[in-house]
Amino acid sequence: MILLSLSLCSGPALAASILDSNGSLDKGVNIDLLNQDPDPVNPGDVLEVRISIENTGYDDIENCYLKIEPDYPFRALSGEGLIKNIGTLGKRSEDDRRKVVKFEIGIENDVNEGKYPLKVYLYSTGSKNKVSLNRELTIDIDSESNAEIEYISVEKLIPGEKTSLVFGIKNVGNSPLKNSMFSWECTNDVILPVGSSNVKHINLIDVGETANVSFEVLTNVNTKPGLYKLDMVLTYDDIEELQTITEAGTVENQKRKTIKSKAGIYIGGTTDFDIAFMERSPTGAYTFSVSNIGNNGANSVKISVPLQENWTVTDGGNSAILGNLQKGDYTIADFNLEPGTIGQDLPIKFEISYTSSDGMRQVEENVFSLYASPSTLPVGSKLPEESSRSSFSYKLVLLILLGAVGFFVYKMHQKNMKIKNAEENRTGENQMEEKKTDE
Repeated sequence: MILLSLSLCSGPALAASILDSNGSLDKGVNIDLLNQDPDPVNPGDVLEVRISIENTGYDDIENCYLKIEPDYPFRALSGEGLIKNIGTLGKRSEDDRRKVVKFEIGIENDVNEGKYPLKVYLYSTGSKNKVSLNRELTIDIDSESNAEIEYISVEKLIPGEKTSLVFGIKNVGNSPLKNSMFSWECTNDVILPVGSSNVKHINLIDVGETANVSFEVLTNVNTKPGLYKLDMVLTYDDIEELQTITEAGTVENQKRKTIKSKAGIYIGGTTDFDIAFMERSPTGAYTFSVSNIGNNGANSVKISVPLQENWTVTDGGNSAILGNLQKGDYTIADFNLEPGTIGQDLPIKFEISYTSSDGMRQVEENVFSLYASPSTLPVGSKLPEESSRSSFSYKLVLLILLGAVGFFVYKMHQKNMKIKNAEENRTGENQMEEKKTDE
């Protein structure tokens, strides 16, 4: 009996205590954890446990039930029962003395690595040899904490323009990230945070979730366009590196884990233009100034007047090549334009295409109002009725004046001819008289 008792206490299966009808103890039931799948199980997974129940006594136990009580970090699954009817456990000499029962339960996401007890309750409702006992089966739970910078909200920064820079930090492990701290810095402090530091704290990032941390950043207007490096550092409590599970279930001796990464961000890109009307020549050529008012240079700049309702390009092309325009530079462009109507402010649209500092071809539209003055209309423009009548009157007066001048010149010419003829006649008569006198 002594050897038998020692073997029961030292074996992997602990002997259970059976309460008979008189309340006395009898050793005769063993409850074992056959296996767990997966082993170890990760946070958030579904765990399958197989439990062995064996009657080592000399009497049958009728109407036996096995129940599990899933407390944290275990949880019941929808549709999965927590009580299984295992029927009668035969006495030790019978084949049905041993039963295997399977349960499926869930594991919480925020559990730490360690060994956790699963409570099992065995009882019977038979008329004799009733059993009622509790057992705690040890379940191994693994945990791996890991994180990554999932995304950065912007790829380009415009010099001198304040931008919201958002970093997405994703928990790609199977353990929650606690007490996280994220920081970043740019090479030579080209990019700096505005209104806050470059460090943000995050209390908890659950498994599979992403936490967004945002910064308002600014770069100098004179920053040379190019690709700059961002160095990012994420630190958090790594409870798996060194831990001690106390009797109260708390975790001590936590260590910090550091993840370093880097990314590139481009500074430069697009720019802005301003177009202004300067003058109009008598031939109908409109002159405009084109200025680069942005913080980046523009190469191979071309300005065009697209087809539109209020303005028509008459002579020449509808595009002009302006070349390269650095920030602050300007040039001029001429177009022969005819307005649809006069005496009004008419909207005119331009298109500017250029190559930005990042090598991409960009197209920008610019619309403003241009006044079509009656005194500066190109030839061929449609005039109002009053203007047409006035022009006709001027032409009529001019014709009359020209006619009068012509008539006057003609009369003067006729008069001069008469005088000349009269003088010639007198000269002839005098010559004849002198001839007669000589004779």
